[in-house]
Amino acid sequence: MPSAVATAIDLTSLPAEVAALIARLQQQAKADAQELARRGGELTLAQAKIDKLNFELARLRRWQFDAKTEAMTAAQRLLFAEALAEDEASLRAKLAELQRGLPEAPNTPKAPPRKPRRQALPEHLERVVHRHEPEDTHCPNTDCGQPMLRIGEDVSEKLDIIPAKFFVHRHIYGKWACR
Repeated sequence: MPSAVATAIDLTSLPAEVAALIARLQQQAKADAQELARRGGELTLAQAKIDKLNFELARLRRWQFDAKTEAMTAAQRLLFAEALAEDEASLRAKLAELQRGLPEAPNTPKAPPRKPRRQALPEHLERVVHRHEPEDTHCPNTDCGQPMLRIGEDVSEKLDIIPAKFFVHRHIYGKWACR
């Protein structure tokens, strides 16, 4: 409206100071209108960002705070149990049918225990024997206290060398048990 009023007024008939003031006010009004348009665009953009962040926040809250599991009613559990039983029965029938078509597997004896992959060290090498025995061969149980019986031993051999002399360290670990 101010521009319509300003065009209706003849600026040439007014004093120079008033005409300059009117021209300056018109320029200020145009600048204000441009600034309002720019700020309106910024506000629209800011509101779009706020809406986007609110949507994202709501989605994250749903992920974090929504119900983690669905509770089933007794009727739903009964339906599930029935369906499970039916599926299990059909799978067992299919398995039995497939097994009937297979040839019978021969009964193979159990494999013998594995032998060590390394060969024994040669017998002609000198052997240095180290015996590792407990200090006390009585039963550690305070109620028993009887002497223990030797039930076996573990033997490990390791090749060692003194320059120009080969020998074997033999470590023997006694196995003891209470009667």
